Amino acid sequence: MLIQAAAQTNKGCVRANNEDAVGSVEPTDPTARERKGCLFAIADGLGGLNAGEVASATAIQTVLDEYFAPSNSSRVEPALRHAVQLANLRVHDQAQKNADQRGMATTLTVLALAGATAYVAHVGDSRLYRLRSGKMSQLTQDHSEVADMIRMRLVTPEQALNHPSRNILTRTLGQQLMLRPDFAREAVQPGDVYLMCTDGVWSELTEGELAECAAAIPEDACRQIIDACIERECGDNVSVAVVRVEDVDHAAQSEHHRQSLLGNIIGRLR
Repeated sequence: MLIQAAAQTNKGCVRANNEDAVGSVEPTDPTARERKGCLFAIADGLGGLNAGEVASATAIQTVLDEYFAPSNSSRVEPALRHAVQLANLRVHDQAQKNADQRGMATTLTVLALAGATAYVAHVGDSRLYRLRSGKMSQLTQDHSEVADMIRMRLVTPEQALNHPSRNILTRTLGQQLMLRPDFAREAVQPGDVYLMCTDGVWSELTEGELAECAAAIPEDACRQIIDACIERECGDNVSVAVVRVEDVDHAAQSEHHRQSLLGNIIGRLR
């Protein structure tokens, strides 16, 4: 898969510390790239003081290291699941051992691009969007009280913007030993743009504004998004990663389609 990617993070206009973290690995070794593809991750730490930034940094580094570790599975999905679960255990363990970090946790959104497929792991309220043929789609669901209220039609998306429960998360990485991340996968098309961001970004900019920025080359897109948030005197840390797919492995694309059809047929037979 041929891609262009960039990321940027900023503490914003109010916060003293930046508790967000971003990271990526694009293997130069052809074998590693063919087997595992490229990995991108973004996290928004919780816990205040220095704990939030420790949680997010620990989660990102663990996922990047463990996904590509020789001891991990050579298959993408098992490797991604293992890396995320291990990140949860490490953040939780560190919080339990250090009194000044107790209660720390983080959101985590991970995108693996391999062959002709995008694999997603997600917990919290950082987001992953996909821009395809001019249409912006949110690929992750927020794990928050207000998001649950929207899904139950108790409040509208407009009411949720200023709702008192908008920052209360229902699922985070590191707070509990047992983690229930969301996992998903989809076929990738040439020209797709994946945009990952923390809530400091999506609470400031509309999907339309994000889509307009994402149409630029990744480095410019990230800069435009961060600058726009700063201009609006954002009250939170702001982080974004943009990945543009220039081309895909067409043989892998055909195989992905064949496997999807086979899965649908087996599903109907069951």
